[in-house]
Amino acid sequence: MNVLELFLFVVVVSLSGALSPGPLTFATIKYSFEYGGKTGLLVSLGHMLFELPLVFGIAVGLMSFMENNLVRFSIGVAGSLALILFGALELKRSTSMNADYSTFLDAAGGGGVSVRKNSVLGGRLIFLQPVLVGFIFTSLNPYFIVWWMSIGLALITSALSYALLLGVGLMYVFHVWLDYAWLGAISYIASTGRRFMKSKHIKVTSIILSAVMIFLGLYLLYSIIVEIRLW
Repeated sequence: MNVLELFLFVVVVSLSGALSPGPLTFATIKYSFEYGGKTGLLVSLGHMLFELPLVFGIAVGLMSFMENNLVRFSIGVAGSLALILFGALELKRSTSMNADYSTFLDAAGGGGVSVRKNSVLGGRLIFLQPVLVGFIFTSLNPYFIVWWMSIGLALITSALSYALLLGVGLMYVFHVWLDYAWLGAISYIASTGRRFMKSKHIKVTSIILSAVMIFLGLYLLYSIIVEIRLW
């Protein structure tokens, strides 16, 4: 796997986590009404402050076991099956997507959204709350931990195979910019009141990404079986 392949793999897999509607997305919309279009970047910073140590902690824990073919095979198969299962579940959810997510986006895209300043917090302290929101909502989200311990393992193991911890650092750069881009875009939409995204576009995109994830899972499963022969 070269750098371009690693980048494309990380981006496609990471989209399943970054674009999934959840507490962090909804909190970003809420606080964008108060703190403006930069809220998403600040929330992403808080998110990264928790996520980065977690990723490297998982990677360091795996390094001592990665030389064992049985361990590599087991992790590879588990990660592949997790991708296939998650893709299938997301595909089912996407095809029957309800109005919950579009309600938030429509509210953010509606006219007349005002950005008010917090009169209590002033100066630099006004940016502290979105950062704390990003950190707390990430650390208390069980889905986030499960994602990194299942689907995210495929990213970490691929990065370790590419260049050990240096590869993990590169993988994380390829991953984390999506959080900044997505939450930054969401907060900009919410704060400006412009209707950039429609629910039908999100539904089609989600279906496509789910299908790609299933394909990736099948491809990784085939690759790990061919690469590591235990029999």
